[in-house]
Amino acid sequence: MNVINLDNLKGLPEKYLIQLDKFKCVFLRSDFLEDLENESHIQNLITEINNYCFENLIIGYHYTKAVVEDILEKGLLIRSGSEIRNCFIKKYGSMFTQKEIEFIKNAWESYFSLKQKKIRDNLIYFNFTQNALNNGCAEELLNFYGGEQVHMPFQEIKGIKEKLSSIGFSLILKCRLSPRDLFTETENPWGKIAVSTYHNKQNPNAFRKDIDGYQFIPVSAKNIEINYINT
Repeated sequence: MNVINLDNLKGLPEKYLIQLDKFKCVFLRSDFLEDLENESHIQNLITEINNYCFENLIIGYHYTKAVVEDILEKGLLIRSGSEIRNCFIKKYGSMFTQKEIEFIKNAWESYFSLKQKKIRDNLIYFNFTQNALNNGCAEELLNFYGGEQVHMPFQEIKGIKEKLSSIGFSLILKCRLSPRDLFTETENPWGKIAVSTYHNKQNPNAFRKDIDGYQFIPVSAKNIEINYINT
């Protein structure tokens, strides 16, 4: 299987780039892919590229602050929020006062409602470009240890946020994924991201599309490339 990086189109067969090149003038006259999706030739290319990606592998970017050895040993695991938070207290509880631990547990209990658990537990989220490094969406994930299952209630809590920031390294995990395992809320997501990347290459003012995706299966360490980020 080929591996396609939708952030830079590496791995996408040349034939699709040649077809996209035929419509450079179309991409140059618009700043939004949505304005072009009703044009049949663009929509056909989105669908063709999406189908190709679906039969191969794509790169997913997972932003996190973590201990590198944990990633090398375990990869990305599927766990409930309760498992993640209990593991955090067991491993790092000694960093906090008893008063802080009580505050942390109460804040978790209040914040992680049934709705929050439904959208966070037992799944892993990915982006498929590195846009989040430029628009600020990855900032909190890279600054605070443990992912949103740990740090969400404490980003503004003095004392606790500094301790969360002191654990681990800011990382982009570049993961090889099968689109068959991924879920999104968008039709033809991989084709749209790829064509949006091409659009931006031709027209730097064009808005770059990215789409959140998630899966319910772990990612083994052998399918992860670890990249350090300075925050």
